Amino acid sequence: MIPAIGISMGEIFYVKELAEDCAKDGVYEFFFTAPPMHLPGAAGSPINPQAIK
Repeated sequence: MIPAIGISMGEIFYVKELAEDCAKDGVYEFFFTAPPMHLPGAAGSPINPQAIK
């Protein structure tokens, strides 16, 4: 049901550098995006996650 309503799930994101940068400048707000590839009928796809501060 989750893919049918357009919700993506992700796991095992490496965010150490993001956490260090947030701690350094005190800004903990960012836009996180991880769009999947459009593969009709597929159960999963690779993503390219990005955090934009």
